[in-house]
Amino acid sequence: MRFIIVSNRMVFSRMSELFELQKAFTGHLRNPDQVPVPKGLDPRRVGIYSELIFNNLSALLADFFPVIKSILDEARWHQLVRDFFIAHQAETPYFPQVSEEFVHYLYGRQSIDGDPAFLLELAHYEWIELYLYMHEANPPEAPISESDLLTAPLSLSSLAEPLAYEYPVHRIREDYQPEQPGETVTFLLVFRDRDESVRFFELQPFTYQFLEAINENPGLVAGEWLRDVADQLAVSDSTAFVNSGLDMLKQFNQEYVFNVAT
Repeated sequence: MRFIIVSNRMVFSRMSELFELQKAFTGHLRNPDQVPVPKGLDPRRVGIYSELIFNNLSALLADFFPVIKSILDEARWHQLVRDFFIAHQAETPYFPQVSEEFVHYLYGRQSIDGDPAFLLELAHYEWIELYLYMHEANPPEAPISESDLLTAPLSLSSLAEPLAYEYPVHRIREDYQPEQPGETVTFLLVFRDRDESVRFFELQPFTYQFLEAINENPGLVAGEWLRDVADQLAVSDSTAFVNSGLDMLKQFNQEYVFNVAT
């Protein structure tokens, strides 16, 4: 049996060379206009590969964010995707999570002239729809008994999210692009229903406050919360106030958005 002895210095040198080549190669793929093709690689083949990688990313993001893709012209969309590719260091290798990475990128990105003011909020709204659609959880198997809605410790289904936006993101499209935030905040409940469809309700401020209280405090007892709010607001007819809250609970309970907290 023969043994080939290779010095550690030689191994480390070759590993370092490989690392530098990989770094230069990925740097070029991210930003081919500014980073040259590494020496020793065929520019034509690298160009084909670079274009393929970029086009795949662009198509993936277009599928995840169809409204954003529809309202940006081709040059602006290309610029946005390229900047995401160059500037953002993704923390996940999974394609479905690229949508969340894109939202993180927009959150930390300096606004560029020509960006719609609502871009980040719209991206978050499109992402939450995808997130709920792909979530592995299932809606509650049955609604809570109506007689228990005021007394049971409630939590929101993991497939329901109360959200607040400055812009009416659920209405933005090619022919409706608001330049300024709305006069009032847009409150939404976005959820996945029993038919695997992602839907939304536009909420009144108090309804949002109620659902967000349940979301932030799993185990909240709705009857107690409503009576406390009635006291804080000095409501003259607290019974009617609680019953109004119960009607609200019944509406959303029919959509399977509540669990009994354990």
